[in-house]
Amino acid sequence: MVKQKAQSNDEPALTGPVEAIVTLPSPFYECDDAVIYCGDAFELLPLIEAHACITDPPYGINYKSGHNTGYVNKREGWDDWRRDSNFAPIAGDDKPFDPSPLLRFDRVAICGANFFASRLPDSRCWITWDKREDSGSDRQSDCEFIWTNFPKPSRVFRHLWRGLCRRGEENVAKAAKQHPHQKPVALMRWLMEYGEAGPVVVDPFMGSGSTLLAARDSGLKSIGIELSEEYCEAAARRLRNRSRSLLSG
Repeated sequence: MVKQKAQSNDEPALTGPVEAIVTLPSPFYECDDAVIYCGDAFELLPLIEAHACITDPPYGINYKSGHNTGYVNKREGWDDWRRDSNFAPIAGDDKPFDPSPLLRFDRVAICGANFFASRLPDSRCWITWDKREDSGSDRQSDCEFIWTNFPKPSRVFRHLWRGLCRRGEENVAKAAKQHPHQKPVALMRWLMEYGEAGPVVVDPFMGSGSTLLAARDSGLKSIGIELSEEYCEAAARRLRNRSRSLLSG
């Protein structure tokens, strides 16, 4: 799943996002089907071996919203809300995003890629995530675009994600929002299935771990990289609380 590489004296220094070859740190969390590293994705990703990269990176838009996202403590009912304004800004979102280090993997899906499409290769397979499910438009986006290198036709994935109205396990009646750009586990799982990802999936901008949960559901192994220790802990907690897929045997 990972490769350790040491730099010899006669090797040229790397240029671009990675300034020096490093060794992987000790995992923040590890189990038999998932590993989490707390660190900089651009430094650690060159040391990772995986078949697929499914990720939701910083878009380079300096995003900060302020709508209600769900209760913090279920036992206190609907009176205790957490707002996006309580989340720290997303690391790296204040500068243009360079997707090129992600493109070496056999299967790649990058959420929010419309924000940096000019820096991506042409693709026949864009995925449109329809967040409305036939409901009307409002001040938020009706959909999100996902760039892939899948050798397949473009598709529409429909899954309600409209403010407090979210379908599935992330519905605010079941769980509070973990991350300002949190993605549905169902979406990440569908991307793995449609893209035929596996046996190892990496998410270099893991956030709260939706990709890792989707990999477990699909019977795949996963590697997550995240700069924030808080989100590493959130992802580890979600993995601890999630049962193994029947597909994993």
